[in-house]
Amino acid sequence: MVDGINNTKSSINNTKDNIADTVWNSVKDAEMVLVGIGEEFGIEAGSLENSREYAVFMEMTGGQSRFQWMLPFVEEIFRKDNKDHRVTAAYDVLEKLLQEKNYFIISVRTDDFIYDTDLKKDRIVTPCGGYRFWQCPEGCGQRIFERDGRLADAIRNCLNGNGKIEKIEMPSCPVCGRQLIHNNIKVTNYVEEGYLEAWNAYKKWLQGTVNHKLCVLELGVGMQYPGVIRWPFEKMVFFNQKSVLFRIHSKLYQLTEEIRERGYKIKEKPIDFLVNRFV
Repeated sequence: MVDGINNTKSSINNTKDNIADTVWNSVKDAEMVLVGIGEEFGIEAGSLENSREYAVFMEMTGGQSRFQWMLPFVEEIFRKDNKDHRVTAAYDVLEKLLQEKNYFIISVRTDDFIYDTDLKKDRIVTPCGGYRFWQCPEGCGQRIFERDGRLADAIRNCLNGNGKIEKIEMPSCPVCGRQLIHNNIKVTNYVEEGYLEAWNAYKKWLQGTVNHKLCVLELGVGMQYPGVIRWPFEKMVFFNQKSVLFRIHSKLYQLTEEIRERGYKIKEKPIDFLVNRFV
């Protein structure tokens, strides 16, 4: 653990304190940068049940069960339409930090906001899935399907008073005919094929970090999926003597004894850290 931060001269003029300078300089000095985005990297819009979108949907459908398949789409619309501007600003800072760097990002967020950024899509893996693909609830053939974006647009139009919701057809599995659902870890038979190609690219990239100067950023990574980011990152930093870890979390910022000499613990929400100190 490094509790005292030495004064450093940053190449960016708008950083506001020494730890921000240290993060910036460490990223820019590294040969490779690994970023882990965790559960805390977000500002939740609140409960769907208390939203305007949900109220309009229930009024339009009368709560009939035949329309319940649309609720995940309503939730997606609600989350995206009510995304806090600070989330966008935090991703903008991350883009600036990683500019011209050899990086990879692993995120356990399922909101897919990272795919709305200019970060390189082939350098991102989201093993918990999201809204980008469909799957059969029975996991038929372990197949995923490209989602038709027009469906969410049609539902949004109905919520805004343009169109009849009963005319929207439910997507169905071509194998068993069941309703297709979003491909993410929240479903019972989660089909992992949706992220495996990116995961294999990630593992290959990790092999190249050996004996290279590596900067590791953990942004809000908690203990919900510790085996995906937190524990593997600790192991990586332990074995790579040329690495440095920045662990940023409002509560779970502690470092293990084995890596404390090459780690910085920052007790702060990651979005607050990026926005307040770099914007």
